[in-house]
Amino acid sequence: MVKLWKIHFVKPKLDIEALKALLRQKNVFSMSDVSYAIFETSGILSVMKKEIKQPATKGDMNVLSITPTPYPIATEIISDGVVNTKNLAKLNLDRNWLEEQINNADVHYLSQIFYAEVQSDGTLYIDKKDDII
Repeated sequence: MVKLWKIHFVKPKLDIEALKALLRQKNVFSMSDVSYAIFETSGILSVMKKEIKQPATKGDMNVLSITPTPYPIATEIISDGVVNTKNLAKLNLDRNWLEEQINNADVHYLSQIFYAEVQSDGTLYIDKKDDII
């Protein structure tokens, strides 16, 4: 005797307005721009835009980067006045470089710095504790 199992799939109920809202979150403002979309089990909408609607990249236009970036991402080196020596070392920078940058920013004490990070172009961004926002 063979048993047949009946499998029931629960289809998510997603009305057109909810679908349009999910598409807008993916920067898709017209359904005609969509080549393929998947409503994931997590509730997230994955969208592949039509090729003509995808943004052009430098590679598409055969454009090379003019200014190379010495660092891949901005990296924290000071948080609440404390130097992150591990990150400083990973960037192949030292305390002398840091002190010079801080002096150039007219900061006299590390305790004046709330947050500082080395930008991808090698410059130092400093947020002072006493900044008025």
